[in-house]
Amino acid sequence: MFSKLTLIIVCCLIFSSCSSKKELEINFSSDSTTILFTGLDEVSLFRAKQQTDSLAQELVSVFESGENSGIEKQVAGKIEIKKDTLIFTPQKSFVKGNEYLVQTVLNSSFGKTEDILKADIGKTVKRQEKVLVR
Repeated sequence: MFSKLTLIIVCCLIFSSCSSKKELEINFSSDSTTILFTGLDEVSLFRAKQQTDSLAQELVSVFESGENSGIEKQVAGKIEIKKDTLIFTPQKSFVKGNEYLVQTVLNSSFGKTEDILKADIGKTVKRQEKVLVR
């Protein structure tokens, strides 16, 4: 007969295999004029299509820090969707040598499978972050 622990492990494995998400990739375009978000899941893609200018900052935030300065400033830009790719185009061109911190709630959740197993589920969605260097 199965123990409770075995049953819990089997349920978690089934849950994790059923809830496999696409991996979100955040990169510069080949000419480094835009930031591309690929691998969006259906929910994130729908949410991005429904967004308005006021909600665009909630979906994607880009912060610039200079080569030697520790000061970060938010980069203004617009978001558009082409097929299954979200594209962030800044109002001013990205500066070569600068770092850009990209934060997004696309493909995010309240926790991963290991967080659920540890009972470490937060009250807010965990933002995904990536640092890009131009």
